[in-house]
Amino acid sequence: MEDIKKEENKQEVAEETKGKITVVTDSDTPEGAYVHEFTKPYTFEDKTYTRLVFDFEKLIGDDLVAIENEMAAVGEYALSPEISTSFLYRLAAKAAGVGSDVIAHLPIRDFGKIKNKSRDFLISTGF
Repeated sequence: MEDIKKEENKQEVAEETKGKITVVTDSDTPEGAYVHEFTKPYTFEDKTYTRLVFDFEKLIGDDLVAIENEMAAVGEYALSPEISTSFLYRLAAKAAGVGSDVIAHLPIRDFGKIKNKSRDFLISTGF
């Protein structure tokens, strides 16, 4: 009987936090995607993330053009995108399907790891 009460309580807690925490299961993860697990949940604009999935392989040329346009709109330019922090974090945001502000406001340890994964991907394509 006690086990049933515990299970019901777990379900209630899960329902309460369902809208607050983004949950991604292994079945949602594309093959070859980079999964970044946060050591503690990351909250940005009332949305909490426990991990982000970066599917760099889904990106197309228009995504690169959109990143360049976004940078130009704020007066930034990337002469060498593979070493431009601004370009790389925006590339990561596109790969994760989140706004670039989500990545820009990450703690520096997470930001650096994600930026480096973007760079590694870009270089692996021969860019």
